[in-house]
Amino acid sequence: MNPRSRQQSLLSFLEEHSIVTVQQIVEHLACSPATVRRDIVELDQQGKLKKIRNGAEKILSPSTSKAPGFKHFYPNISDFSHYDESERIAQCAVGLCQGKDSIFIGEGPTAFLMGKYLVNTNIHVYSNYLPLITYLISEDFPHLVVLGGQYIKNQNLLMTPEKQMNYQGRYLFVTGDGLTEAGLTKSALLSFMQEKKMLDYADKVIALVDSDKVGVFGGISMFGLDEIDVVVTGQGADAQMLQLLREKNVAVHLV
Repeated sequence: MNPRSRQQSLLSFLEEHSIVTVQQIVEHLACSPATVRRDIVELDQQGKLKKIRNGAEKILSPSTSKAPGFKHFYPNISDFSHYDESERIAQCAVGLCQGKDSIFIGEGPTAFLMGKYLVNTNIHVYSNYLPLITYLISEDFPHLVVLGGQYIKNQNLLMTPEKQMNYQGRYLFVTGDGLTEAGLTKSALLSFMQEKKMLDYADKVIALVDSDKVGVFGGISMFGLDEIDVVVTGQGADAQMLQLLREKNVAVHLV
């Protein structure tokens, strides 16, 4: 197999498995570990995959190889505690929407994953989360409203001090660092402030929460349980907390 074909096969294998080890690639391609490592380094330099310890992971975003300012801009698979679960949460979140819905989307890696499920829909998206915005633009997504303002580089946000007076949407999708009887909690103060503003223009709040964060306190109380309409989380979420959510008339979707 020539180098170009071998590298293409490696990328196809990575597309199917998201994260792979050198040994898995060796077995798949029937070549030496040294050859696999050279291919990983070369493809990493080209921005086609991300080199990790003893392996590689799929890149979730448009190539940043020629744009150094975008390095660490997009989430990587290694940023997720449970990538497969987060992807199911994102897919379920988009599935809750109907054609031509207008929705607000806050920040966070799981919010970013909603992007690929929004492509080819008629859903209208309002967001200030730049990784999601730039991904949707790169995919030629036409139904996007950017909530503008000052660029906050360390949180990848556009932040405006003014309320968006003329916007109205069906859902506000938010992520958090914890979900307890106190509500959805978050450690990032600026994104918390912006998402609270979006609440004024959305009919319902949908919280996207990793299962290992359910029952865990994660910072500032962002939305009380009485402000949350739907929680989407993984099957392994704390059962006692899920029961409390249902008692509070919060709809729960387990993925």
